[in-house]
Amino acid sequence: MEEGRPSLGPKIRIVPDLPAEIVPDLSLPGRAVNELTPLDEELLNALIESADYGGKPRRSPEDPARGLALAPPEEIVDAFRSVWDALDSELGLGVPAEDALEEVRDLVVYDIPDGTRSTLTVPPMMDVDLDAGMYCLALIHTLKSLGARDAVLMTHTVYNRARGPDDTDRFLKVVARAVEPVAQYARRHRVSVRLVGHGPGYELEAALRAKFAEVEGAPFRTHFLVDYAEEMFLTPEGREALEALPIIDVCVRHTKLQVSGGWIPTRMLQSSYVYCQNGTLFSNWEPEEYAALAAVALLSKKLMSGEVLSKSYLDIDDVKRRYQLRELNLFQKTVRLRPDPRKLFVVGSPIGLYQVYY
Repeated sequence: MEEGRPSLGPKIRIVPDLPAEIVPDLSLPGRAVNELTPLDEELLNALIESADYGGKPRRSPEDPARGLALAPPEEIVDAFRSVWDALDSELGLGVPAEDALEEVRDLVVYDIPDGTRSTLTVPPMMDVDLDAGMYCLALIHTLKSLGARDAVLMTHTVYNRARGPDDTDRFLKVVARAVEPVAQYARRHRVSVRLVGHGPGYELEAALRAKFAEVEGAPFRTHFLVDYAEEMFLTPEGREALEALPIIDVCVRHTKLQVSGGWIPTRMLQSSYVYCQNGTLFSNWEPEEYAALAAVALLSKKLMSGEVLSKSYLDIDDVKRRYQLRELNLFQKTVRLRPDPRKLFVVGSPIGLYQVYY
């Protein structure tokens, strides 16, 4: 590795037998360009500054950047406590919020955003492409604020290219627009950024290499899957990169009920699944809703702990109870955590479904 150049981790060569229609045509001219307007720059400055938690001057109501902010960590922690207390009360978990916060430290969430296609929100505060990338940054900030140490996020897959050049240009632009704000946040808050999946010649490789680096001893690590294909981990280089990913506890998928295309071999053998019926734009989420997502992810992990590939029954009465609730009663429970919910999470359990409205 050249001195002074950050490592992006092992290169993963696209396997030869990957279907030709989803392999990127690296000979095509033209690259996605991360162009920011002056208004974009003002909005991004407001976003990044808000995460510094200092005594920033309050913005005026007329300021277009006023609504673009990351919540201070203490507010995120308070929101998590509030959500968890409500879940504990509704479900009889018997786990105090402080204990739940301690468990978040070991929680690894893998989030697969919806690519902005399933939401019609086009906020006046910023371009929709930039809005999509900021969802990922706010999620990183939330998990870090709650004390988690790792997160895995999907950017896009190789398979997305099968939709044609227009859609390929669109998602490359979305990724490019997120590079600078995520890089600024990572530098200010010692977040290590690791990119996995892209092959040689990837259109945004220069921008990614220039901006992102792995930070030794960082308190929080983000692993981005870039131009990802499950087949990539079949190569020797891919297996090496795979070993560096954390074991995933919970996979969160937005607007879709499957993980096909985003499955990570060996890292998800014991992961649970959360379906979130809400599009992934920053403007579509409030800080307390990100905290609710983290709380529901932890709930999912706890409900499925000891179940996935490691099931053990306590006794015959436990077996009978599960059968009665799941098979005969067709158990499902709806939990409403506030009067006018804006988010819906669906979580599986050994006895049936939980629908959590927040």
